Formats: sequence, structure tokens, C-alpha cells
Amino acid sequence: MFYGWWVVASVFIAQMFVVGFVQYAFPFVLVAVKAEFSASTTEANLAMTISGLVGVVLSPLLGPLADRWSARGLMVIGTLVLVGALLALSVTTAMLHFVFVFALSIAASNIMLGPITGQAIVSRWFAGSRGKALGIAAVGSSVGGLVLPILVTGWIELWDWRWALRALAIGVVIFVLPFVIFILRDSPADKGLEPEGADDPAVQAALEAAAQAPQLSTRDILTTRAYWVIGVSFGLLVMSYSAFLGNLGLYAESLGLASDVGPRLIFIVSLFGLIGKLTLGAATDRIGLKLGLWIALGLASVALGMFSTEPSEGAMAAAACCLGLAAGGMLPVWAGLTARCFGTASFGRAMGLMSPVIAVLVMPGFMIAGWSADTTGSFATALHIYIAGLVVSSILLFALNLGTDESSSAVG
Repeated sequence: MFYGWWVVASVFIAQMFVVGFVQYAFPFVLVAVKAEFSASTTEANLAMTISGLVGVVLSPLLGPLADRWSARGLMVIGTLVLVGALLALSVTTAMLHFVFVFALSIAASNIMLGPITGQAIVSRWFAGSRGKALGIAAVGSSVGGLVLPILVTGWIELWDWRWALRALAIGVVIFVLPFVIFILRDSPADKGLEPEGADDPAVQAALEAAAQAPQLSTRDILTTRAYWVIGVSFGLLVMSYSAFLGNLGLYAESLGLASDVGPRLIFIVSLFGLIGKLTLGAATDRIGLKLGLWIALGLASVALGMFSTEPSEGAMAAAACCLGLAAGGMLPVWAGLTARCFGTASFGRAMGLMSPVIAVLVMPGFMIAGWSADTTGSFATALHIYIAGLVVSSILLFALNLGTDESSSAVG
């Protein structure tokens, strides 16, 4: 078996824990923390808001390191930071204490274990089936969304949220650390191999051209239209998805739903996110990256529109299916577009520079959710604002020119 699939497995496991916790399990930790510290919804949302601000600072610094130093090294450090962050959170004594520990430490680990490093490594290992490999690696976050909320909410009921975080820290040490240290490798050359698909003459020619291409400077990247179109478009999509998902536990609580409804909705989002990553990730190799992103934007708009009506639990489940499919297309399409527009040699730098644009757009989403819930008693107004952002994102994509061949398998 091609060693690159072990690399995909390593990224899969890492994102299963870090994204599975931050996006899917954390909303239920937040409900317990908010109750213990008697905090408002706005105060609770400060954790993700300030985390985004930290990401604005760290992403441009860490992105180039993934290209120039070692993406694997960053992932090892990120794993250790994640363990320390979970343990530190478990001993916080006030809401603001919890907020700042989360924002500073979880933001750093999320960047070092997230798309900037993981997708960068996978892109180096695969050429002919890049979309498929990126999609499978990104499935790790969906599997984390299936497993971690069940485990974490179960641990919270069995013990409390503090011991739940400590148990999760132990899981990271056991499952993630061995993969990133002993199995993960930065590039095929580290194992004396060539990227997958290199035996195809067309792919080989593209690889040779990419190898000869110089790394793009920060100025080169920032002055391209693609940088701004991709960054703003994805920022608006991630804002709407992340802000709602981060408040899904509080959304269910505000409607007086049973305590198991939120975790069930997260489970559905995660399950269909997995399906979306496998289908959209592979499909972009054939249907084109922009079409894949338009599909994701449409599904997200439908989902948030349904949730804004505060419908029955059955309709919520259908909306969660759409939201999961939309989320499934985000990471592989973002990575594919970045590799397509900026080349694999500048992949980490481009994603690192793009992350602040995305983070700046994501941060207000959480405060909009808190404001909507605290002032109107409902998340509906926030959801309508998110949908408007998705419409803008869809329109922006018309300005992105990928040429006649939009396949994400293009190299360089």
C-alpha cells in the first residue's frame, strides 16, 4: 500500500480529535460551563470570538513554517499544546478564565493540527487523487463529530465537564501523539518515494513544473484576486456554519428541547459531513471546485433557513443533514482551490495568509449569535444574517477564474 495513505490516516486521527472537540463536542462543554459560572450567552461566545482573534495573529506566522520548516513538527507541537490546553481548561475557576485559556491554547493547537498543516502534507503526497485524499483526511473531523460528543456528554453526565476534558486529554496522548511522531512524514521524499499519480505522464509533467516553480512571496499571494475571493467566500461560509454549530447546544436549550436533542443533531451533522467529504471531495476531481463550493453554499443556506423557523425535531434533523453535507465540502474544496491557485510549494503560506481573512469574518458570527439570543430570546435573527453572508459568498465566486480545467487534481 502506498505510504501516503498512512499519512492520510495520521491527519485523519489528528483532525478527529482537534476538530471533533472544537466544533462538535465543545458546544456541550460550553452549556455545562455556562451553567456552572452563571454566564450569559454573549460571555460564553467570547471563547470562540477571541480564539478567532488569536488565529488572525498565529496563522500567518505558522503557515510559512509548514512550507519552510516542517508541517509534521508543527503537528507534534500542536498535539502537546492540545493536551496541555484540555488539562488547563479543566482547572479554570471563572468564565473569563475559561474563555482566555481556551482562546489562547486551543486556537494554537487547532491551527497546528488543522488544515494548514494536515492538508498541506496530504497535498504533497498526492497528485492524481488529491481531491479524494483530501476528502478522506477531512473525514476525520466528521468521525470526531460522531464520536466525541457522545463520549464527552456521557463523561459530563457520569462525572462533570472537568473530568470529561481530562479524559479527552488522555485520549489525545494515546491515539494522536504516536501517529504524528512515528508515522507522519512531511513529503514522499522523506521515504524515498514520489507523489501518488506520478507515473501518469500528464501528472508527472505538472509535478516537474511545480517543482521548478519558485515559492510565492507574501506580496505575490496578497495581490492576487484568488486570495481575496477564496478568503472572503470561505470566511462567510465558515462563519455561518461555525457560529451556529458552536451554539447548537444553546439553540436546543433555548427551545426547551430535551437534553439529548442537541447531541443527536450534532451526530447527524457529523454523519452527513462524513458523507459530504467523501462525495464532494472526490467529486471535485470531476465536476470542478467552484461547482462543489456552490453546492455547499446552497445546502448551508437551506439548512440555516430551516433552523431559523425553529421547526419540529424531524425538520431539524433534515436541516442537520443539509448542514452536514455543506460542511463536508468545505475543507477539501478550500484545500483544492488553494493548491490549484497557488501551487503545492506555497500551499502552507497561502493557507496561513488566508486564515486571518477567514478568522476576521468568523469572529463576528459568534457575537451575532450571542446578541441575537440575549436580546430577542432567539437565534433566528442571527441565522438570517448568516444566510445573507452565504448569498454574498456565492456571488463572489463568479470573480474566481480557474481556467477551463477546474479539476482539483491539477498540480502546481
